[in-house]
Amino acid sequence: MMNITHIGLSGLLASQAGMDMSARNTANLNTPGYTRQGTLVTARAGGGVAVTALTRFEDRYKSQQVWNTTARAASYSATEPYFAQLEEVMGLEDGSVKGGIDAFFASLDEVSTSPTSVPLRQQVISAAEGLVKRFDSLRQTLYGQLDAVRQQVAASAGQVGNLTATVARLNERIAETAALGGSTSELVDQRDRALTELAGLVEIRVVENGDGTVDVALAKGPPLVAGKLAARLELLPATDGGIDLQLSLGAATFPLAGEQAGGAIGGMSGYASGVLAQQLEFTQALAAELATRVNAGLTSGYGIDGLPGLELFLVDPATGRISVNPDITQARLGFSAVAGEPGNSENLAEVLGVRLQTFALAGLGEVSVGDAYTMMVGQLGSDSQNNGAMLQTAITLRQQAEQDLASVSGVNSEEEVVRISELLQAYQANMKVISVAGEMFDSLIQAF
Repeated sequence: MMNITHIGLSGLLASQAGMDMSARNTANLNTPGYTRQGTLVTARAGGGVAVTALTRFEDRYKSQQVWNTTARAASYSATEPYFAQLEEVMGLEDGSVKGGIDAFFASLDEVSTSPTSVPLRQQVISAAEGLVKRFDSLRQTLYGQLDAVRQQVAASAGQVGNLTATVARLNERIAETAALGGSTSELVDQRDRALTELAGLVEIRVVENGDGTVDVALAKGPPLVAGKLAARLELLPATDGGIDLQLSLGAATFPLAGEQAGGAIGGMSGYASGVLAQQLEFTQALAAELATRVNAGLTSGYGIDGLPGLELFLVDPATGRISVNPDITQARLGFSAVAGEPGNSENLAEVLGVRLQTFALAGLGEVSVGDAYTMMVGQLGSDSQNNGAMLQTAITLRQQAEQDLASVSGVNSEEEVVRISELLQAYQANMKVISVAGEMFDSLIQAF
């Protein structure tokens, strides 16, 4: 009878432990990142059962898939607002560089109807000044975005350091708790949440160790967390417009190209070195080609005063920036092909032809001066559209990965209700066993 009592008591304790876990799961039904828990019950020698372990329903492969897809979605998401802003600024409207080019050649076309008209000749200089301002505005936007990207990357690099420190600190607590035989599930949940945040900033790979700690590394680079040791990430000073980082772990340092980091940092770095650098190159090349060719045409002709024409634009060879020649006057615009014939517009016709002249624009091929900006905007639109499509795909994959993980680790309220009902029945049955054992014992005592 004592044996029956012990058996019933073991079943009672096992049912109670199971209900404790179900109660905990139910209470955390809406807790973000909570992982469902349960008990592992085994038969005990001599009868009865024993709760041998508290289990955590997890799938590390599916967790890694969540981190992978989070990094990819964050990479495209981080660049989406920059694309939207740049598309709005560039555009093809009247206020754009294209509008400035059109207005400049329109002024040349208008003055061809009356080559000696002072107001029309002055209008050409005004149109040139307007065109220069539009090129400058576009350059400022591109460099402004580059500065904003660098600031955001610097802030994100600081967040990476904070999160790696959190993971390392939780590693230490998990190892200590496990060594004392305590439950580490909540600590592991906290660590996984930190890892998910980290995956949004950089693409990570996670390896679990035997003591419950994890080692974390960049998917395409050096380690971020080694047990209790956390890495720091910092942005290096700008050199060629790219995003260069340095990762430090203990006494070791690792240079890192921003694109290699993956996640939001990788996405922004790729945008800076790809889209912004490319558009800056396009802008500088177009401005320099247009200015150089217009200058060549004007300086081969003569002004209304019979003197050789002056350059309309000045070109900075280092930056490609153009400006209007401060010495130019309407009288020195070389529209005439013959000195002393101010009404001659043959050379002006040559200058007008610049718009149709072609040149090689790296990445776009052979383009005309008049169509080059349209091609630039088209390239930007294509890049933006591709980024948007990839973002939608990445979001779908991330949601699927989260659902797959939740199917294993998430709490299902209906399952928990059924589980509690089953455990309650088992608890009551074991109480009955103990009660019957007591009655049998009392009957035995009375018999004697």
